[in-house]
Amino acid sequence: MDPTTLTAIMSALIGGAAGEAGKSAWASLTTLVRQRFGSDSTAVAALERPDSGKPDQVAGILVALAAADPDFGKELHRWTTEATRVIQQKRDVSNTISGEARISGPVVQAGDVHGSINFGKS
Repeated sequence: MDPTTLTAIMSALIGGAAGEAGKSAWASLTTLVRQRFGSDSTAVAALERPDSGKPDQVAGILVALAAADPDFGKELHRWTTEATRVIQQKRDVSNTISGEARISGPVVQAGDVHGSINFGKS
């Protein structure tokens, strides 16, 4: 298991990538680790508090567990493949203004916005 790839996936999910699907992917990872190593494991504790830990530290723990347990390594690899698909999934956005709409000011139609949108003078 590549720790850099795992860190990137975890960082994206912590950052909100893929919305609810990303949250579901994170929950499935937590469940996978809990079922394999029990609720008291360091990895489960880190996964249950993703904002308090650093993704690279959590990834390091998981990579070490995968190296020590090849079956877990296979499951973790399957999880990373699915999580990558979820993160990269194309989300089509369809914004429409139609009919009798009367627009008297600026309009923004967008999908995900990560940052500010400003109209007027700053």
